[in-house]
Amino acid sequence: MNKNMKFVSPDHKIGQYIRGFKLSANVSWDTVDNVIIPVNVSDSFHWILVVFCIRRRCLFVYDSLLGWAVHTKNVIDHVESLATMLSLFLVAIDFFGKRDDIDWKRELAYIDKSFSDPLEYAIMKNAPQQRADSKCVS
Repeated sequence: MNKNMKFVSPDHKIGQYIRGFKLSANVSWDTVDNVIIPVNVSDSFHWILVVFCIRRRCLFVYDSLLGWAVHTKNVIDHVESLATMLSLFLVAIDFFGKRDDIDWKRELAYIDKSFSDPLEYAIMKNAPQQRADSKCVS
């Protein structure tokens, strides 16, 4: 994986979102434990919900269309990109230096990991499912 940080800047829109700017109802991520992220899986014309649990270093993925092979691959591709991108932006904005309420060296999910490593993710099987003939339109 290429971790070229020249493309990751605190001033990029994503860095601004993480720091609490750009949205009228946003707060800086260093003040919360979980972040809810709607993700458009454009190849599938579908939306999924991702919950970033900061202490567990994990993206929990809720998808109402489980079981479709091509769709699942599209979801995983999007989530893996998000897992890589978020970790790099968190490093770029010094997120981990701002959370003095968490001891990163003792937090199990962070032991033996670099802050810039991609986040873990889990596809949640308990998400409500929509009918196969229904569509999300983006």
